[in-house]
Amino acid sequence: MDDNDQLEASGHATAARRHVYGFNLATMWARDQIPAETSDELAEFADLAAALPQAFSQLSSTLEQALADQVLSMDAMTDESDPAMAIGVARLHLEEARGLAVDLHKHLNAARNATAHIISEGVDDGQESMPWDQP
Repeated sequence: MDDNDQLEASGHATAARRHVYGFNLATMWARDQIPAETSDELAEFADLAAALPQAFSQLSSTLEQALADQVLSMDAMTDESDPAMAIGVARLHLEEARGLAVDLHKHLNAARNATAHIISEGVDDGQESMPWDQP
């Protein structure tokens, strides 16, 4: 059993956020990454995006279940007084996010497919090639 098996749902969401932030930091100044590595990373992000619609549906169902099974009220930090209304709004946003995640997956997968067959022959040293060097 690894550490991921012991995380609660909110722990997984926090870990996903931290990993994306870590990716952003690791790639912020990277200049020598070859397109094949980028393609692999795009594939991972496409897989992540593909999992988001189900996650959003499950969050929506969790809210619906809370409305049915729990005694809910609103705190004083909002003008909304009806938990059912707040859950309804949240579920509408989750449904919209679900559709956007499907589109995100399509775009990431298309970017991955576009870069999957690029071959890098190393970093350009800045010298112009001579006509006899051309194939």
